[in-house]
Amino acid sequence: MPPSTSITPPLRSMLPSVLRPLAAVAILAAAGCTTKTQTFEGYSDDQVWSAMVAAARAPEYDDWKIAENETYVDEDGRRLEVYRVVRRLYVTPHSDPRKESREWRMRMVLARDEDLAAPAIDFTARQITVPAHVWAEADRYFNQVRHLLGPVQGASPQSTNGPSATDADPTESNGQPTNGEAAEDTSGRKEPETVDLP
Repeated sequence: MPPSTSITPPLRSMLPSVLRPLAAVAILAAAGCTTKTQTFEGYSDDQVWSAMVAAARAPEYDDWKIAENETYVDEDGRRLEVYRVVRRLYVTPHSDPRKESREWRMRMVLARDEDLAAPAIDFTARQITVPAHVWAEADRYFNQVRHLLGPVQGASPQSTNGPSATDADPTESNGQPTNGEAAEDTSGRKEPETVDLP
């Protein structure tokens, strides 16, 4: 009689508990979608949509060359489907140059941030890839859209070096005018004038 090839009872009871987490990981990996969203306050939906389409059709990369870029535009659903292949020759010190290639299957959808009442873009990579690569590609796309949109209309430029000279208080800490100039009285009171008598 040949030896039994059946699984022993204790091992048989352990299999479902081991397979469930593996199945969950396999399902998540098969889905392979990573999404990142960014809100664009101060712009209309039409402005953001136009910039989205332009950035998808003519992407700009600093360190990659575009080998292929196919863009499907769904005007009614405000959705973009992009297939893109980028390539580069990666050179590091003390190593041979290495050819690299990345293939992207992306979806960009114009959404709405109800809390801020502003347009938003949902960027989804529809493939299995390193999440950090997706985030970098999403940030590159969002930056290109912002560059195409330009500054928000009616917004004043922000100073990055602190208050400017025009924002400074015209009086010193003791309340006296600086540089010998008279301070403007905003209280509406008239100060008595002094007249020099001969």
